[in-house]
Amino acid sequence: MSESIPTPVAVKMPQNLEAERALLGSLIMDNRLVEVVLDVFPGSTVQQAMSRQKLKHGLPEVEPVFFSASHQIIFGAVCRIYEVHGEITLVTLSEELMQCGQLDSVGGASYLAELLDDIFALEQVNDLAVIVLEKWRLRSLIRASLKIANEASGSDKPTEELIGEAEKSIFNISLNSQDTGFNQVRKPMMDLLTEIEQRSKKGNDLPGIETGFKGFDAKTGGLRDGEMTVIAARPSMGKSAFVLNIASYVALRQKRPVGIFSLEMSEKSLLTRLVCTESGVSMSRVNHGKSLRRDEIEALSEASSRIYDAPLHIDDSTSLSIFEMQTRARRLKGQCPDLALLIVDYMQLMRGGGSRYDSRQQEVSEISRSIKGIAGELDIPVIALSQLSRQVEQRRGKNEKLPRLSDLRESGAIEQDADIVAFIHREQTPEQITGGQHEQVEEAILSIAKQRNGETGIINLLFRGHITLFVDPARG
Repeated sequence: MSESIPTPVAVKMPQNLEAERALLGSLIMDNRLVEVVLDVFPGSTVQQAMSRQKLKHGLPEVEPVFFSASHQIIFGAVCRIYEVHGEITLVTLSEELMQCGQLDSVGGASYLAELLDDIFALEQVNDLAVIVLEKWRLRSLIRASLKIANEASGSDKPTEELIGEAEKSIFNISLNSQDTGFNQVRKPMMDLLTEIEQRSKKGNDLPGIETGFKGFDAKTGGLRDGEMTVIAARPSMGKSAFVLNIASYVALRQKRPVGIFSLEMSEKSLLTRLVCTESGVSMSRVNHGKSLRRDEIEALSEASSRIYDAPLHIDDSTSLSIFEMQTRARRLKGQCPDLALLIVDYMQLMRGGGSRYDSRQQEVSEISRSIKGIAGELDIPVIALSQLSRQVEQRRGKNEKLPRLSDLRESGAIEQDADIVAFIHREQTPEQITGGQHEQVEEAILSIAKQRNGETGIINLLFRGHITLFVDPARG
């Protein structure tokens, strides 16, 4: 008869009461130090402490930043006094706690006085705050683990959904990204002014990541962290080629890590495109096994070497679910903390969560929201490709052929979630290029139909279909 693995019934929660007392005593002694602590603690922990809500017995919904319930209450009172520009003294602190009916529960005025006996050197306040914060993070990790265990043992949610939620909770702790509180605008405003000044001095520096397309970068400022850009087109218009051009520019020219979820094309197909684009050798000659010249072989070899060394990561899983995508994106971010860009090709090939949907539109809406969410969570730009409905093909007239926001297939949520929506349109599709015209250069249009933080408009491009390369007209 086999025995089950014993399950721990109690967990010792990490804490440092001496550091908590010394930190609170320092804040009472020198009010200016409150700003130091507020810079260390996530805003969510401060807001929680200031809320005046009584702590419940058992495991709290959100772990208090101070282990001692009394210390948590005192810290909240300190922050409330500081918020209204009041002077923090034993008298004002006692009055604030008395008004909230909490003075006796923290040990009375006598305990507040004792805190002044435990202070260290005031210049150590930052170190004390870091100690308290680290203990909080460890307790948060335990709390998340217990929640995961409870969910896994009693939930009827699909396993992949539970795994996704578990990884997200752990990932948030690792990045200390649980901060959902309000921020006073002074510091971010100064950071913004510094950034603007630095860009002004550099002249042509962009706030976001350069794509290699000057017209697009000029209108958008590049691809910005936390933003979702949707590139949409009808089949065979070149949307995969366009984003692969961006991926190669970022990974090969800027040497910055890029992740690609390719649900439509295999890794081999993507690499073939990349090699042909980088070498300038026609895809038809490579794919059809034609006899290659020596210079073409050398060009392919040199391009392959550059791609081999590039920080490019490809996941060509088909029928990928949104939970699997989120999980793998977090893992990639963990492996590459400086991950610069994530690409999803394309949304309509992805599956939603384990829930049942009344319509495909609801499922695509969840996929869109989740992709936008992963951009914010990882704080990187995400490009998601999307199909368009057949309404584009049914309209007559040259100008009527240009895609519109209403043409986004299966979900209006895509338009709502995206920070930028751009359409690719070409009058001539690859199927119409025959005979000796395989190296024909075509005119293409990139139409920015929505930009949350900028202007819309038309960008003219050229498309070199034989090597699946879009270029600015000046380079054509």
